[in-house]
Amino acid sequence: MPLSHSFEDLVQTFRVLVEADFRYKQLISIDRPEAVGNVETAVNAMLNAFHNLYDLMQQELDAPVDWYDTPELCVILAIRNARHHNKANRIRSIYNYHVQTAATPNTEHTYYYANFLANPEEEGGSFFDIPISWGDIKELLELPRAESRLRASASDLIRNYVNADLIESFAEEAGVGENDIFINFVPLAMNAGIKLHSYIEAHVTPQSVEATSFLDLFGSVAPSITSEPDCNTMTFILPE
Repeated sequence: MPLSHSFEDLVQTFRVLVEADFRYKQLISIDRPEAVGNVETAVNAMLNAFHNLYDLMQQELDAPVDWYDTPELCVILAIRNARHHNKANRIRSIYNYHVQTAATPNTEHTYYYANFLANPEEEGGSFFDIPISWGDIKELLELPRAESRLRASASDLIRNYVNADLIESFAEEAGVGENDIFINFVPLAMNAGIKLHSYIEAHVTPQSVEATSFLDLFGSVAPSITSEPDCNTMTFILPE
């Protein structure tokens, strides 16, 4: 049962993140810190829920999958570790990054955004946007293992997974520096859920509508093809 409870916690964070993104759009012009804080809290909750599931799979299922050798799962643990242990600027969202680096929040700045589209098999499928800093992730991957808490193989694993060479070369062509590159967190989280499905399906008893829906979703939806990122420049601004 603990695995079922852990899965329940995870799927509820997907719902909470959707709600936080919706509230962000409503609140951003009224109360920027609250709007951003809601999103950040939801992202952190999801990352911690993934990590809790990782721990329980080690304990209860005798580690049926090596998270650190599976790109869809390794990238989630990497981001979680950075945020939990205060490494690589805690892998900032574009909202926090812009506030910290722009002259003022309402100073317009050009960033480079790599989105990972829904699988072509999923007609009409799409993801909402939670851009996170590729520059911060790159910094994390370049840290000594004792600091990053990742294996030496993690850098190539994650870079190949998101086709980082392509993203960085396109950004360079567009005249945007690596620190101003962002990637969408949402399809990465969804792909992690999809990857986990076959390992946990037989061990999870859904206890809510959300758990039932997401267990079915993770087992039926084709993953985003992250090796083919949809890249473009974007201008970004926040209210004071």
